[in-house]
Amino acid sequence: MTTRVEIINDFLAINVKPGSTIQDVVEASGSALPFGCRDGECGTCVVEIEQGMEFISPINEKEVKVIKENCVGTATEKTRLSCQMKIVKPNGVIRIKY
Repeated sequence: MTTRVEIINDFLAINVKPGSTIQDVVEASGSALPFGCRDGECGTCVVEIEQGMEFISPINEKEVKVIKENCVGTATEKTRLSCQMKIVKPNGVIRIKY
C-alpha cells in the first residue's frame, strides 16, 4: 500500500510507502526542491501542502519555530518543512508546492 506524492513545481509524482520522508521522495524523484541542513534548522525546504495533509505527520515544535522565523507574513496552516514530514498513511495523494 502506497501514497502518491506529487511535486507540483516539477511535474513529478512518485508512489511511496508510509514511513518514507518527503526528503526521501524528493531525492528518489529527482525534484529540484532545495534542502539545506536537512535537520529542520534552516528553513530552506519550506513547502505548501496543497492536498493530503492528513497523510503526513503532524507539525513538530522545530517546524513551528523555523517557519515563524523564516516565513513572516507568508506562512499558512499548509506551510511545512519538507525535511521534517513523514508519510503516515497509505492510499492517499499528497500534493506539494515549493
